[in-house]
Amino acid sequence: MFKSKQTMIISSIAAMIPILLYIYLYPKMPDFVPIHYDGATADRFVNKWSTELLLICLFGWFGFIFIRLLHLLLRKLFLKSYIQDLALISRIWNAATLLVTVGFSAISVYALLAMV
Repeated sequence: MFKSKQTMIISSIAAMIPILLYIYLYPKMPDFVPIHYDGATADRFVNKWSTELLLICLFGWFGFIFIRLLHLLLRKLFLKSYIQDLALISRIWNAATLLVTVGFSAISVYALLAMV
C-alpha cells in the first residue's frame, strides 16, 4: 500500500508547504500578527518575524520527526514481533507518518492563513 520512499517524499512535501506559505505571505502580513485567540477576539500578538511563527511553520517537521523516532524506539523494543509482521507494520507506520505530517502541516497552514 505505502512505500517508505514515497511516504518520505510526500511527507517532506507536506512539511514544506507551511514554510513556503510563510515566505509567500510574509510581505502581506501586518507587522504584528495575532497568535492566540480568546473566542473570536485576538488576545496575543507577535512580530511577523518572531520565532513563534517559525515554530508554527516547522510544526509539520516536528510531527514527522516525532513519529519516525517513535517508530525506531518501538521497533527496538519489540524487534521479535516486528520481524514477524514486517509488511503489515511497515504499512501502518508509513500511513501514520503521512497522516501525522499532513495533519500537523494542515494545522500550520490554517494558523498562517488566519494571520493575514
